[in-house]
Amino acid sequence: MEGKVVFEIITEGQTVKVSEHYINELRVFHILFPDKKKPLTITVMESLGKKCWTSIPQGRQEEAEKVGREIALYYRNKKRE
Repeated sequence: MEGKVVFEIITEGQTVKVSEHYINELRVFHILFPDKKKPLTITVMESLGKKCWTSIPQGRQEEAEKVGREIALYYRNKKRE
């Protein structure tokens, strides 16, 4: 696992810590919640020409999509700065 960029975002009313990593060429994000919720690892995948967020391992798809949208927004805002 290479690289590590750490930042914070707000999702569902709470501030979470996000770290960005690369496994070979796969970009993954590891999310740490402030409460006792298990950490979440997500990545972007492409299906039928459309990009979507998915959890690793699968099973927390709804959370992955919500947090993924916030991560994407974070990077869009960062580009504007």
